[in-house]
Amino acid sequence: MLLLFCKRVKLVELLSKNCYNKYEHGGSYMLFIYICIEILNFIYFFIKLLPTNKDKIVFISRQSDKMTLDYRLIINDLKKRYPNYKVKVITRRIEKNYKDVFLKNTTLIFKQMYHLATSKICVIDGYNIAVSVLRHKKNLKVFQIWHSLGAIKKFGHQTIQTKKKQKFAKTLKMHQKYDYILSSSKAMNESYSKAFNCDENRIYNISLPRVDYLINNHNKIKNEIFKKYPNLKNKKNILYAPTFRDNNHYEIDNLINSIDFTKYNLIIKLHPCTKCASDYSKYNIEGFSAFKLLSVADYVITDYSGFSIESMILNKPTYIYAYDYDEYSRENGLNIDLKKEFKSYFFEDAKSLYNSINNETLDLVLISKLRKKYISDTSGKTTERLVDFIIKNGGVNEKIKNYDIKFFKASSHCSCNTEKD
Repeated sequence: MLLLFCKRVKLVELLSKNCYNKYEHGGSYMLFIYICIEILNFIYFFIKLLPTNKDKIVFISRQSDKMTLDYRLIINDLKKRYPNYKVKVITRRIEKNYKDVFLKNTTLIFKQMYHLATSKICVIDGYNIAVSVLRHKKNLKVFQIWHSLGAIKKFGHQTIQTKKKQKFAKTLKMHQKYDYILSSSKAMNESYSKAFNCDENRIYNISLPRVDYLINNHNKIKNEIFKKYPNLKNKKNILYAPTFRDNNHYEIDNLINSIDFTKYNLIIKLHPCTKCASDYSKYNIEGFSAFKLLSVADYVITDYSGFSIESMILNKPTYIYAYDYDEYSRENGLNIDLKKEFKSYFFEDAKSLYNSINNETLDLVLISKLRKKYISDTSGKTTERLVDFIIKNGGVNEKIKNYDIKFFKASSHCSCNTEKD
């Protein structure tokens, strides 16, 4: 059996290299993907003969090489309140590049296959090949918690426009095999339904654990930041955290030139993959994420990022700096009409935005309304509620506190339906 397994792994790697080269020269890459999926399912059939550990939960993520904050908070709560559970975490940062996925992660996929076959519960925060394309045991429950508090930008099935992309998504069974999908608020359910290509009644509304973290720890985080960067105490802090742009089109200089630095500090947090990030390093605060920096921010500026929702956790005045709004909306697509939602906090030029900050023309009632609309739970108990929901609906007989949160049972015709043996 072990010899057969090793040969199959080698075959997948060989097919990956040969077929990818053919794809680059006009060959049938879809056929290659289909063959690989069938080989994986053939191997998975034998791996599934291994017994399921009813107390095992596997967490899988492609968002980072390290455990994400949400995963860490969930696991800490699991260990505290459900110590009998065995937890396995598999994380590796994977970019949206076909070659990276198929040529560099064969070993990773087999590792995921083993733990999917031997676990009772699987938690993911994005699309995962092994979860979606494999035919799992019927007793495996998959929870998609997604990695963002909301979906400002269109994603998943919303972005599939061409026949080629549709065929590719169908072959890879994109966003299938989920038993439960987590959304931060009811306001996002329709967008999530379209993105995951499923009925809204498969979507469960509860915030992510990171909300608890910021609500319960923002004073501690603030003191840590001020201790390392005492100069941030002297003036009001403007935090700018834009979304990542493939075209590297940023108008940061316009913002910098608009600010009176005798009155304000400017903190700029760019995505690590941003090409021009080093050009603005003097505005960066090392050692703290944009999320943690919300603790010291007096004003937040962002654009099409979900960070605009995260900033509402602490009711921060949040400004949308959308200098390319029409172009971005047309080319990338948005789920939220930012002009309509953010109203007096929406700007297309830096000077007007800064004047609004400087004149303190704040509408805190609007921010409070948006917070209530896009973050379903700010009680500080989100992590406990989510963990209890996972344990209860993972098919485990545990005595769980009955929280008063509405959950809709999935209908049978949802395309996210599990396809298990």
